[in-house]
Amino acid sequence: MTTESACGDLMATCTAADSGYMLRVVRDGSSEPLAEKDLTHWPDWPVFPVDAAHAAGSELVMLGYMIWPDSITPDSLLGWQPVKEERGWSARVGTFDQLKDAGI
Repeated sequence: MTTESACGDLMATCTAADSGYMLRVVRDGSSEPLAEKDLTHWPDWPVFPVDAAHAAGSELVMLGYMIWPDSITPDSLLGWQPVKEERGWSARVGTFDQLKDAGI
């Protein structure tokens, strides 16, 4: 099974908030978060350094999600892509079961 056919419609977003960033996992097309965490004291938009991208990925793991490995491309920051209209970053994610089912 390829990751393309196995991956769901889950997206993680790190959007600018008063205290730094808000990390949310949502289904594509929905605004209802499946998981969320306030990431305080992070740099202001548009700064999202590598250590912040790595920390956001670690927080996703704590919430039970991981960035799909094929999302990590030369034009991404550890799988995160800028989303300018939302003042934030997004990444395709999956649950541990989805990744396991995909052979990852």
